[in-house]
Amino acid sequence: MANRNFASGGKIYSMHVMPVLLDCNFIVDSTNGNGYGVRSLKGPLISKVYMNSTAPNASNPNPDAGVIVVQLSDNYNKYFGGFAGFVSPVGSPVSSLTANVAYVITSLGTASAAQWVAAGVPSNIVPAVGVAFIAKASGSIGGSATAAPSAAAGSGIDHIEVLGDANTSIAPVNGSGGQIVLQCFKNGVLTAPAAGTAIGLAFYLSNSSIQIAGE
Repeated sequence: MANRNFASGGKIYSMHVMPVLLDCNFIVDSTNGNGYGVRSLKGPLISKVYMNSTAPNASNPNPDAGVIVVQLSDNYNKYFGGFAGFVSPVGSPVSSLTANVAYVITSLGTASAAQWVAAGVPSNIVPAVGVAFIAKASGSIGGSATAAPSAAAGSGIDHIEVLGDANTSIAPVNGSGGQIVLQCFKNGVLTAPAAGTAIGLAFYLSNSSIQIAGE
């Protein structure tokens, strides 16, 4: 199973024996030059994430658009469950805002803290690229700063599901690391997330072969 010395300071209190919570996040990008169909993968013990690519890497099984293949670094004994979330991509940056519309900062420019507060960023939040806020009034931010509204169709999906029984693929016989396959849907139809969508996944697993009552 996972050949790791998990930090004693990071604990999950559970009735399961040796539970492990893995998580990762990445950005959907089918045209990225890495050939994985995603970029900016972050997450400990996650080896690779593969999605549909226009020019797939040799290791990428290049699944249909909307399918996600998560390659774990280690083997595990049991899949208990998990959850997923996604962040909508943004549209084109603008320097002039419309009141009451939600925006994401794309460039700070030389705008002062006061100008960002006037634009709608709460005074207790430090302006930074990626901060979302609601415009207070229509007009220019100033200081060559820009912000972008959400992409018109958002992420283009409404939920993500695990495909098959993950317990059958999280412990390959050669110890190469488990694999979990997921699918993205919109209105019950397999759908590719919009380019630029950030996806976060978490997997609740067991790192022990001991089974307890009810499992």
